[in-house]
Amino acid sequence: MKIVKQSLEEQAADYIREMIVNGVIGMGEKIIESKLSKDLELSRSTLRMALNTLSHEGLVVQKPYVGWHVFTVSEQDLWELYNLRVAIECQAASMAAEKATEKDKIELRLIFDEFCNLCSSEKLNMASVCHKDFELHRKVVEISKSLKFLKMYDQIANQLKIYIKITHHDYDLSESGFSHSGIVDAICDGDKNKAWLESKQNITTFTDLCLKEKY
Repeated sequence: MKIVKQSLEEQAADYIREMIVNGVIGMGEKIIESKLSKDLELSRSTLRMALNTLSHEGLVVQKPYVGWHVFTVSEQDLWELYNLRVAIECQAASMAAEKATEKDKIELRLIFDEFCNLCSSEKLNMASVCHKDFELHRKVVEISKSLKFLKMYDQIANQLKIYIKITHHDYDLSESGFSHSGIVDAICDGDKNKAWLESKQNITTFTDLCLKEKY
């Protein structure tokens, strides 16, 4: 049995992180320390340590004389996240097609099947779809066997989750799972060139993303 011990600071950071990623606290929204510390039944000092942790992840910012705010995504942020996704995920998919073991393929297929089943369910919602979407893409990076890629991916995981959520606006969620079939098939077939191309096509282009944000 594995026992995981977390400090109050870590638990608070986890709780606030989930609220931000799931959109409960919106981008640009001000965080009222007194209210949040009361809601979480934590001291202000513990809450501030948790917020400092999240600031290092880029999820919150502290503005002088104003206080804490949830980060906002600028056009530059979108451009950087888009290009990071293309660079890491496309290359990882190509490498995964070459290095995937039978166990890797089974696990990838399982996540894909769960994704498709989720998208065909009646209780479909944005949060669950985006969570499973990220899980599948992270699995591809993991299968690439590149520890550096995986470390980089995990470092920007929360921004990527929010990016994925943004790209799903005005999108048919029921088709989200099936839209990954090309990536999964290419990796399982060992076709590295197709895996790279399918991964690239699956990522919403920067231009399309900006149009979604504008309109």
